[in-house]
Amino acid sequence: SVHSRAELEHAMHVGCDFAVLGPVLPTASHPGAQTLGWGGWTQIAGGSAIPVYAIGGMDAHHLADAWPAGAHGVAMLRAAWRA
Repeated sequence: SVHSRAELEHAMHVGCDFAVLGPVLPTASHPGAQTLGWGGWTQIAGGSAIPVYAIGGMDAHHLADAWPAGAHGVAMLRAAWRA
């Protein structure tokens, strides 16, 4: 899990297969935390040599925003358990 371009570059340098970057949107687990929004997410993840997934407030409906932003997909915690 990365939160900045420097952390993403480190993940690539040490040979990670993928990264999750966020938080993109507000989350219940981190109320009041600063979020990246899709613009910030794209700025950090752009040109990554490894797949980057969006995390933070994601559910399956956010794929429509994630893919155009360059995300490989979305990482879901709470939303994965909702039916």
